[in-house]
Amino acid sequence: MVEEIKSAFEGIKSEVNGAIESAKADNASALESVKADLEATKASISVVKDEIEKMEAKQNRVKMNQTEVKGFNATLAEAIENNSDSLAKLARGEQKRSSFILDTKAVGNMTEAVNLTGDITRQYANQVYALPSRKVHLRSLLPIGSLSQGLFTFPYESGGEGDPAAQTQGSSKAQVDFDITMKDAAAQYIAGYVRISRQMLDDIPAMTSFLQSRLLEKYLVAEDAQILSGNGTAPNLQGILPVATAATGAATVDVEQLVQAIAQLETSNYSATGILVNPTDWAAIMNTKNTNSAYTLPASTVVTTDGSVSIAGIPLYKSTAIAVDKFVVGDWSMGAQIMQNQGISVQFSEFDGDNFTKNMITVRVEARIALPIYYAGAFIYGDFGNVA
Repeated sequence: MVEEIKSAFEGIKSEVNGAIESAKADNASALESVKADLEATKASISVVKDEIEKMEAKQNRVKMNQTEVKGFNATLAEAIENNSDSLAKLARGEQKRSSFILDTKAVGNMTEAVNLTGDITRQYANQVYALPSRKVHLRSLLPIGSLSQGLFTFPYESGGEGDPAAQTQGSSKAQVDFDITMKDAAAQYIAGYVRISRQMLDDIPAMTSFLQSRLLEKYLVAEDAQILSGNGTAPNLQGILPVATAATGAATVDVEQLVQAIAQLETSNYSATGILVNPTDWAAIMNTKNTNSAYTLPASTVVTTDGSVSIAGIPLYKSTAIAVDKFVVGDWSMGAQIMQNQGISVQFSEFDGDNFTKNMITVRVEARIALPIYYAGAFIYGDFGNVA
């Protein structure tokens, strides 16, 4: 029995050794085949590499002679791929927003502050440094009312007959008659706009607030011109200066002229509430000297520590709204009023012309106002006579 098992084992051993030797021979043959295939592959790779290098060299030569423009779809796909993690988080609700910038070049005109290529990284200031604004506007001197229609009509006393008098016993009392006239003040639009690229609004900090404040200032300057000098022919308002009463004082010293204008106004029972002069004339008043070159502002002129000036108790306002060498003394609270429909508005809109396709924004400022001048005699307009 043992011999039979031993004989069977030897037979199995012989078969296994034969199989191992056969496998070695087969593996050696396969290995040689693999080596041959690898050498052939290396040769092919070398050929492909040479071709790739040739193509890259050709592409580099092309790039040197022309600008490479990447299409929008390709750029969008690349941006999505580069931001896939952020977009995935957005889809899973792990973050509330996701955004990325598409680095594309627009075809057509360039706009300021965009399309900056080859530039160093920059940091913008946190505000836009605007030009200085006018310090006093006419709107700050006049009362303001509301207007719902395009025409403001007001009645005013244009004359009359008779006066009350002492009555003689048994005789008729004195009769008084007032002439009332209706006068119209048409509401007119004062407006303007600026068109700006959306990129500038997005890229420059505080650009929106800058546009709001600067357009408002531009509007107020135009409004000042209408309030003071409008000729009354549509679309212009009737301004104050064309209908104001001329100064009649004979003084030649600036401060004295203003004092006389105050007296002239109050002789007609108005109350002076403000004097308007140009900053140049304000400086001339402050530099008043006598023949000995000593500063000699009269006692009626008071200068406070903050630089505010009053003459005979009436505040002096300096503003570039009025021309050099001119002055207005007025009862500003009674003589006229600004009537406005909804006030001054500054609006941003992309729905103007071809803004939508050009990525532009139109910013408009406007107001519709009327200027009823209730009392033309409430304003005294004069010339200092310092400029020929």
